[in-house]
Amino acid sequence: MSARVSDANLRLQSRKHDRRRRRIIGGVVAAAAIVLFGAGVYLVGFSPVLSTQKVQVTGLKVLAKNDVVATAGIVMGTPLARVDITAAADRLAAIPAVADVTVARSWPDTVTIAIIERRARLAIATDGGFRLADASGVVFQTVSERPSGLVLVEAPADDQQLLVDVGTVYSALSPDTAARVQRMVAPSRDGIELRLSNGARVVWGSAEQSALKSQVLDDLLTKSGTVFDVSAPGFPTYR
Repeated sequence: MSARVSDANLRLQSRKHDRRRRRIIGGVVAAAAIVLFGAGVYLVGFSPVLSTQKVQVTGLKVLAKNDVVATAGIVMGTPLARVDITAAADRLAAIPAVADVTVARSWPDTVTIAIIERRARLAIATDGGFRLADASGVVFQTVSERPSGLVLVEAPADDQQLLVDVGTVYSALSPDTAARVQRMVAPSRDGIELRLSNGARVVWGSAEQSALKSQVLDDLLTKSGTVFDVSAPGFPTYR
C-alpha cells in the first residue's frame, strides 16, 4: 500500500514538474516573440535601415521631376513604411497636367511614382499665346506658340465650363472626323461649330447629345455640302 502511495506521489510531482517546465518554455517563447515583434516594428517603422533613399518617377514629358517630388512631399530618410503614399498620390493628382498617378513603396528604400500626363489635343488662343487642353477640355499648360497638330479653339479662355463642353464635343467625334477638324469656334455653350480641313462648316450647337450628333455627322459627311447642321440631331440638314 505504501509503495502505491509513493508511486502516486512521484507521478504527481512529475506532472507538476512538466507543467512548470511547459510554463517556463511558453514564457520564454512569448518573451522572444515580443522581442522579435518589437525589433521588427523598430526595423520597419523607425530604423534608418529601411528608410526612403530614392524617389523614382516615370512618365514625365511636361512636368519636371523635382517639381513632382516636391509636390508629393516625400522626405528622404523617412522610414519607407511610414511614407503616406495615398496623400502623396492625392497631391500629385491635383496637378492639372496629371491624368493619372500611382505611388507605391519599392522595398527596401525606394518610392516609385508612375505618372500619366494629359495629352494636348486642343489649343485655345489667348492674347499672350495658347492654353493647351486634352481631349476632354482640361487646360493644363500655357505656351507662346501653338504646337503643330493641335486643333485651334476660338473660345473665351477663362470660361472653363465652355472649354469642357468643347472637349466633350471633340471627344465624341469619330477618329476620321476628328482628323478633319482644324478649328473649333465656340463663342457660347450653345454656339459650338467645327471648321473642317476642306473648308466645310459644322453647326454643332451645345454639347448635349454629342454622341448622337457625331453619328449623324458621319452620315452627313458622305454627302456633298459645305454646311452641315447637327444641332438638332433628329432633323439634320446640309447644303
